[in-house]
Amino acid sequence: MKKQIERIVPLRLVNQLAMTERIKKDHPGNLHLWWNRSPIYSSEEIIKTIFHDNDNALQKKNTVIVDPFSGFGGLAVAAGQAGIPVIAGDLNSVATVLTKAIAEIPSRFDNKKPVSLDAENRIYLGTQGLAEDIRCYGMQIRMELTSRLSYVYPHAIKPDEDGKSVYACLWTRTIPCPNPACDCRMPLVTSYLLSKLKGREYYAHPVIDSGKVVFEVEKGVNPSSKQGNKIGASGAKFQCPVCGEITKDSYVKSIGKSHQLGLQLMAIGVEGPDGREYVSPTKEQISSTDIEIPIDIPIGELPEITRWFSPPLFGLKKYADLYTPRQLIFMTTLCELICNIRKTVFEDAKQTGMADDGISLEQGGTGALAYSEAVSVYLSCLVGKIANFQSEICTWDNRNGNVRAAFTRQAIPMTWVFAEGNPFSTVTGNYDTMLKNIVETVANLPCSSSATVVQGDGTRFEFPNNSILFTELPYYDNVGYADLSDYFYIWMRRCLKDVYPKLFEKVVTSKEELSSIPEHFNGDTIAARQEYEEGIRRLCQNFSKSAFKEYPSIIFFEFGKADEQTMLSDGDSNQENSAWENIVDALVQAGFHIITTLPVRTEKPNDRYETTRVAIIFEKRSNEALQTTRRGFVSELKKKLPDLLQSWYQMDMDQWDRPIVGMGCGLSVFSDYKKIINADGSSMKSHDALKVIWAEVTEYIRELELEETSSEIKEVNHAGEL
Repeated sequence: MKKQIERIVPLRLVNQLAMTERIKKDHPGNLHLWWNRSPIYSSEEIIKTIFHDNDNALQKKNTVIVDPFSGFGGLAVAAGQAGIPVIAGDLNSVATVLTKAIAEIPSRFDNKKPVSLDAENRIYLGTQGLAEDIRCYGMQIRMELTSRLSYVYPHAIKPDEDGKSVYACLWTRTIPCPNPACDCRMPLVTSYLLSKLKGREYYAHPVIDSGKVVFEVEKGVNPSSKQGNKIGASGAKFQCPVCGEITKDSYVKSIGKSHQLGLQLMAIGVEGPDGREYVSPTKEQISSTDIEIPIDIPIGELPEITRWFSPPLFGLKKYADLYTPRQLIFMTTLCELICNIRKTVFEDAKQTGMADDGISLEQGGTGALAYSEAVSVYLSCLVGKIANFQSEICTWDNRNGNVRAAFTRQAIPMTWVFAEGNPFSTVTGNYDTMLKNIVETVANLPCSSSATVVQGDGTRFEFPNNSILFTELPYYDNVGYADLSDYFYIWMRRCLKDVYPKLFEKVVTSKEELSSIPEHFNGDTIAARQEYEEGIRRLCQNFSKSAFKEYPSIIFFEFGKADEQTMLSDGDSNQENSAWENIVDALVQAGFHIITTLPVRTEKPNDRYETTRVAIIFEKRSNEALQTTRRGFVSELKKKLPDLLQSWYQMDMDQWDRPIVGMGCGLSVFSDYKKIINADGSSMKSHDALKVIWAEVTEYIRELELEETSSEIKEVNHAGEL
């Protein structure tokens, strides 16, 4: 198997595919936001080459590919290209639904005609019929939204007499000035700039009117050197426009925690016959924002993890606190209409002849009931996409006059100036665009194979016999998937708790995910790391019982500078293993032989990189594997490694990939043995083995590069002589 992988994996192509994959309009990842998405196309290439199966031997042996940490479902989609059954899942409910949406549901409704009476009369292939229904019912919902919500969007749904409609509102937060002698509500403005577009520059500036601060919008370049009243780049320090007093960060936090943060309209963005303009808020527009919060708002509290969530530091502790009253009305109404539309889809589906079998989507149904629920699954993804542009976390991009998404990084920050986009306009993140994104994505989802998607703890997954593991492990505490996904879970739950009752029985997602987030362990960093590493060991031991012996498995994991530095250190008996050493130990101790390690980079390598995504390809170790001494291992490594490196380095790969591939060659020799015994009778640790391997590999690469440089010089000299 080693020779086969060595011969067929096109590493340069795989890396190129991984680095150039983008979430375009027809990409499955465009269905909904997820963090650190596993690339699909490079994974497909690996699957197709390693599991190429001309004689259907894998199917005959009831082999199954398993991904118990599916995330948004990218690897499950890629695995489906092997023509082998796929089982995927995740502990996280949002991830589970996303994986169902792109890898499980499509094949159930392959080549189905749309059931909506508004559908176009044409031929539909694959998921195109399903996509057309999502468009039709999505537009029905839009019409109902505009009818119900016209009172909270004056001149936003219907233009005014000048043909202009509001497309965005810019807000600033306010606090009481800390100066006892000053009686103003002090705005907290990071930037007065509204538009930097050449020829269409606009800015808002504070005006003092009877001790109060109001904003006036002017066209042109801001003549003031002040771009806002924030002081410094860090901390909540602002200068009062009235008295000049400067706040302390602690004061702003105390005001927030005492629920005294206010909101003030700074400017209104309008679009009309002459394009986009910015105007000062009118009394009518200001009064239209004075809306009561709806009673039936989502429940759930933001976690107090300050590196990802800063709003709780300022008193915004509930998810509902992240939305204006108008946004809450819009979002709750949208969720209500999605739930209601299921009945309409169900009746229309029956009218077209779809079976009224009463079998739900959760039960594996393919009839009218399941179809109506499937449509609502994709419309719930629409809610998530809109939520990313409809909250007080959305900032303003004054370069192009658009709303920025709430998630521009893997965190929910505190915002001082935020943008409230009109969902019925052309502003970024509007309803029509998000619906179009969903429709285009669904229309291009693959139907050639399907996955069975389940929810559960991946470290305790029940693997069927002859399983092939194909998964990407969450990396320690790099991303707080469970905590971050609650931002979307609270809305998805409102839409789908009747469709998937078990998935959405909790108020927020389970926080028992595989991670080393200290806050999930009462702030105990050591306990968090130990539990994560124990979870990895449990996964490997659990999988070992059912692993397919004739074909390898693949785990994607991170190899970083910290791992390299640990391998170079002398270490001692009390030294903590690096992350890489822990994954190697877990695999070897579970009885696996590491065939190779291949870098599958999602970014071009550079000197600033911290980690590299690596595919660890491994198989069950032979029951006849022997043990040896440390001296015997080192001797065998020196004998075998040069031939292995020479063979692997003949692959089409870039020079910067050689160290990681070489490390895999060394680990192949190391993991061949059942046990390696040191002179004192103890077992050789992966740290010691990797230290020897790394030294041998780097020396081989150094000599190889010297030879290549010498050869290039000779070629240049020879060409000059000619």
